[in-house]
Amino acid sequence: MNKILILCAYLFPTLIFSQTKLDENVSVSFSGKTETYEHKEKNAIAKAYFFNSKEDSYVAMRVGALSNGVPDRKLPKDIAELKNIYQQVIAEQLKSMAKKGLFLKDSTQISVDKHIAYKLRFKGKDSEQEVGESLILYIEGITYVFIYSKVGSYSIDKKEKFFKSIRINTSSELQQISKPFSYSSALLKIVGSILFLFLLSRLIKLEKNRNKN
Repeated sequence: MNKILILCAYLFPTLIFSQTKLDENVSVSFSGKTETYEHKEKNAIAKAYFFNSKEDSYVAMRVGALSNGVPDRKLPKDIAELKNIYQQVIAEQLKSMAKKGLFLKDSTQISVDKHIAYKLRFKGKDSEQEVGESLILYIEGITYVFIYSKVGSYSIDKKEKFFKSIRINTSSELQQISKPFSYSSALLKIVGSILFLFLLSRLIKLEKNRNKN
């Protein structure tokens, strides 16, 4: 990805006993100590919380577009434009997951608290066995990506517990589409959405280095 300016890459452990807030609208629960990475480029900013063990890996990412250094929250005009953004994000995630040895098993459009979202299941290179799952959610101009994947083992129960812990703020009317539509704004959102490819690649590299130890 061109012109990525890494302003900071920091790590700090925090023991999680309750919901981890990605922002004022979305939160999720982790079962242990999380680490956090944040990266910023000209047109996007991303933050990831992750927890890795010898058994499995959990990731929650938030990616937002920037315009002139400030958050750009303009929304697509209709469902078709929204789905186009999702397809851009999905395409980039498939590339990044393939680097980890995870390949698409199937993709399903789902509803998360009445919001359109996508669930992707992943398999190994030479097997149909499920080894990973992700949930992609786009609301209020922000892309959220949640990933559970195998390291040493794969637990359906742990996976379901992680995804069921996702909470969306229902006290306000969160939107996915709006009018009027700005094509320049949509382009910024696509750039912002695929930033998680870079961020996820960093996490994958970190995980591989740990597994070597």
